[in-house]
Amino acid sequence: MATRDPLDQSPAGLRREEKLALGVAVVAHAALIAALTLSPPGKSIKPPPQRMVVTIADDVADKATSPEPNAQTAPDVAPALGEQQQAAEPETAPPAPVEKVQPAPPPPAPVERPQPRPEPPRPAPPKPQPKPQPVVRHEPRPEPRPQPRPEPRPQARPAPPKPAPARPAPARPAPVHTPAKPAPRQAEHAPGRDKPAPTPPRKAPQGGDRIGKDFLAGLPSNSNPGASHNPPAQTAGPDVRASLGMALSRQIKPHWQGPSGVEVDKLVTVVAWNLNPDGSLAGKPVIVSQSGITDANRAQAHRHAELAIRAVELAAPFNLPPQYYNSWKRVSAFRFDWKLSQ
Repeated sequence: MATRDPLDQSPAGLRREEKLALGVAVVAHAALIAALTLSPPGKSIKPPPQRMVVTIADDVADKATSPEPNAQTAPDVAPALGEQQQAAEPETAPPAPVEKVQPAPPPPAPVERPQPRPEPPRPAPPKPQPKPQPVVRHEPRPEPRPQPRPEPRPQARPAPPKPAPARPAPARPAPVHTPAKPAPRQAEHAPGRDKPAPTPPRKAPQGGDRIGKDFLAGLPSNSNPGASHNPPAQTAGPDVRASLGMALSRQIKPHWQGPSGVEVDKLVTVVAWNLNPDGSLAGKPVIVSQSGITDANRAQAHRHAELAIRAVELAAPFNLPPQYYNSWKRVSAFRFDWKLSQ
């Protein structure tokens, strides 16, 4: 292992290379400080010249002219000797006219520039209007139909009943001298007391309150106690059929309202349904046919049929004469069109 020479290290603990580098650094710093100190002062910066205000005037002063030159020339012949020649006094030139310095015209007043007119405020762009929502058409609620009061059905005229035994009437207080006879004894001597009282006529079956009085005209007056309680079926003529159709239209019309749209007045829906003897529906109405469908109203055709069935269901039970039940128990073709709602 090599050992370091003790002569290569200074007493301060520095080697020769380090001492040499330190000396070079000290000399370089000293030279830099001397150069900065002995350098000539820099040139002073001259301030920029002041700006001159130049005014351009339209008026120009009179120009100064030089004095007129002497028109007399010097003589060519010299004067004689001995003659005292008076020196010609030099003609003094007239004083130059003093140029009147006119004051500089005042600077023109600054012309006020017309201020630009404020632009009218631009109208705000219109807000997009919301799309109209489809109007939901509420079906009118059916008003509760007042139940007609049951009218007493005129029964067949029974045979005149025989007089029944009279009940004893309460005796009035009579004077003592005229005692009243008991009423039962008088009833015993009444004719026909041995015959039984006639049976009271039976009440008509329920549902007779929907029949008017005019539907029973012409029926026989006698009643058969062994006959059925249901009214006998009768054959409906043309007039009766027309009356039944008008009665159905009158009861359905308040509940019928067709859909709205283009060419919906051309739609015609034919509906059929069955009825019970009391006028109620014997099943759900069915669509028989539908006509008047075009490209414009095709979307409303299904709605037209639904409203027709709904009108029949709301109008039930119907008030129709029961003796013609065989004629109206099956409504085979009822037309629903725009005329029905008029």
